[in-house]
Amino acid sequence: MNEEIIKEIIFTGKVLYKEGLVNSHAGNISVREGEFLYITKTGKMLGYLKEDDIIKLPIYYESVKDRIASSELIVHREIYKKTDAQAVVHAHPAHTVVISFLVENSFTPVDMEGKLFLGEVPVIDVQKPTGSKELAEKLSTTLKEKQTRTVIVREHGSFVIGDNLNQALKLTSDLEFCSKVFYLLQRDRKF
Repeated sequence: MNEEIIKEIIFTGKVLYKEGLVNSHAGNISVREGEFLYITKTGKMLGYLKEDDIIKLPIYYESVKDRIASSELIVHREIYKKTDAQAVVHAHPAHTVVISFLVENSFTPVDMEGKLFLGEVPVIDVQKPTGSKELAEKLSTTLKEKQTRTVIVREHGSFVIGDNLNQALKLTSDLEFCSKVFYLLQRDRKF
């Protein structure tokens, strides 16, 4: 086990929870290492991860240990197979989820930082938006074809890829900030 990767995942989980980007038992994190990935186990509290809450699994084939990994394992694997991602953060940021109900096929931030760092963010619809083969296929294809690092899954949350975990965390945080600005602006315009 790569201790540095484990420390990064634990740190990222703490930040995601502290910043309100996930609720107590939601979200998941993974990091690629060659033909393997490190991923949080199912049902773990990202804000309080311990070393044994993270598992190393192969990317290109299934393992008997798959059953204890995050329910989104199928999605993380497909992302690593189709993109150059080195890290994946899946979060449930509240304003981002709200935005998924308010926009059609994409979200374009209105603030300067959002325009600069995120640009247009695809919003995808799937019948089963959690841990499904349909989600894995549509999400990984969208990331690849749109050449984006950030995707919103309607009614569910965000998936963000990065060259490293810090980049994926930053973009997740940026997305929630931009979603909040957009939401507040829309709300205030109605009064």
